[in-house]
Amino acid sequence: MSQQLRAKYSTVADWDAAYRKGTPPWDAGKPHAELSRVLDEYQLRPQTVLEVGCGTGADAILLARRRFEVTAIDCSPISVERARLRAEQHNALLHFVLADAFEFAPKTGQFDLVYDAGLYHSVREAQLERYLDMLWRVTRSGSHFLCLAGAPDETEDDGPPQVGEDEIRNELGRLFEFVHLRPTRLEGADPNRHHAAWSCLMRR
Repeated sequence: MSQQLRAKYSTVADWDAAYRKGTPPWDAGKPHAELSRVLDEYQLRPQTVLEVGCGTGADAILLARRRFEVTAIDCSPISVERARLRAEQHNALLHFVLADAFEFAPKTGQFDLVYDAGLYHSVREAQLERYLDMLWRVTRSGSHFLCLAGAPDETEDDGPPQVGEDEIRNELGRLFEFVHLRPTRLEGADPNRHHAAWSCLMRR
């Protein structure tokens, strides 16, 4: 989803329509490799985790199968329905929530890990303050935050929204300390294309 296409996904109906049409371009149908890499590299052990914008649940199921206590949230009814079906097929136990993440945050508690693969870069231009408020409400001292976000790439005009390094540092750095901010690749529906991205691991 490029900068030009970002406006197409501004309401719940927009996100749901993308799933209704089939497989949206951001849905790889499998866990992101960078999520597994971070879990292994930092030896993050089973704990409570909140995934915001879980889509059809591939990453949430990976976390559940690694024995994390997972709450996964998305605003699209179709994506949550598919996520629940996928979890059943993988015999994974976790809690899916159909809700707006911004409205859900004040009603829930704090988590040891918050994971986001795509929400931040989709909403930051229009709703950054609400996003940061949500992160503050669902974390506590010692919590980790892992964010995968699109990175600048002049060769792409139809990939994920692109966020510069300085923008990430200035925006997310308001809340947390950086553990790492490094380039990675973001998988999508096309198995032959991996998009330029950031892996941002932070600690409150």
